[in-house]
Amino acid sequence: MSSQQDLQLIAQVAKLYYEERFTQQAIADQLDLSRQKVSRMLLRAREEGIVRIKVFDPIPTNRDLEKEFQEVTGIRHVVLVSGEGLEEDTLRRRIGAAGAEFIGRTIVDGQVVGIGWGRTLNAFVNALPKTHKKDISVVPLVGGIGELAPAFQVNELARRLAEALGGSYRFFHLPALTYDLEVWEALMRTKEVDSISKHWATLGAAFVGIGHVGLQHASTMFIGDYIPPVHLAQLEAKGAVGDICGRFYDIRGNPVVVGAGVIGISLGELTTVPEVIALAGGLEKTRAILGALKGGLISTLISDTATVRAVLRDLYAKV
Repeated sequence: MSSQQDLQLIAQVAKLYYEERFTQQAIADQLDLSRQKVSRMLLRAREEGIVRIKVFDPIPTNRDLEKEFQEVTGIRHVVLVSGEGLEEDTLRRRIGAAGAEFIGRTIVDGQVVGIGWGRTLNAFVNALPKTHKKDISVVPLVGGIGELAPAFQVNELARRLAEALGGSYRFFHLPALTYDLEVWEALMRTKEVDSISKHWATLGAAFVGIGHVGLQHASTMFIGDYIPPVHLAQLEAKGAVGDICGRFYDIRGNPVVVGAGVIGISLGELTTVPEVIALAGGLEKTRAILGALKGGLISTLISDTATVRAVLRDLYAKV
């Protein structure tokens, strides 16, 4: 046990170091001590309980809220980050980082893994560590979509996901959307669609984003410019609330189809995938997430506390 005089000196050293921001050498010079003794005193300060250091996780979670959400919705997994007061880009990065951590717990060697598109999925791929090496094969869940930002270039997302994990990948060399019925029918008969759909039938897991339908626009996923205005109005009139890989659905998770449109995995095919991990957050996506849950379209949700509380409020309000 240290003497009272020793403890007082240790406390003085600790205050200079932690509160006054002195360097160890500056403390040594001021108190006529060796720098090595100052270092030992700082260690003793923690051992004696004079200094107590607490690290705050920049991506905190709420385990009680996660448990409540699982019990109420029946979802298999939920991973939450703190979402209160965050800007959109920061929130996406946090959700993406949580998804990058989750992948190490859910993906196994030999799996075929699908990936959709969206800004949160882009953040997820950016956050992937190079340490989770998995022998997986990655396939896009939807075609490409013109001259859009990297977050919506699904082939690029598939490549980056595979390379981060040391797996293989294939591209889907067709457009995601066409509202010309004859063109759509012709494309759906191609060997490319036949080949990629066979991969969808063997998926072990899929990572998807969730888009939302607003009152005056179709989706936050930047696909509005590729959908005719008349079809946007029809989507709203039919009660569409969200989309996964360009496939729209209503608040009960039922498909909402307007025109031919999408060249990608269907919602029905998605429900047969053993693990569908959705990365989505933000209060504007509350109803889109709710519809995906009610329709059984996703089995895991990686989101934020504020959004999940809003989903729960909607659920409780209808009980």
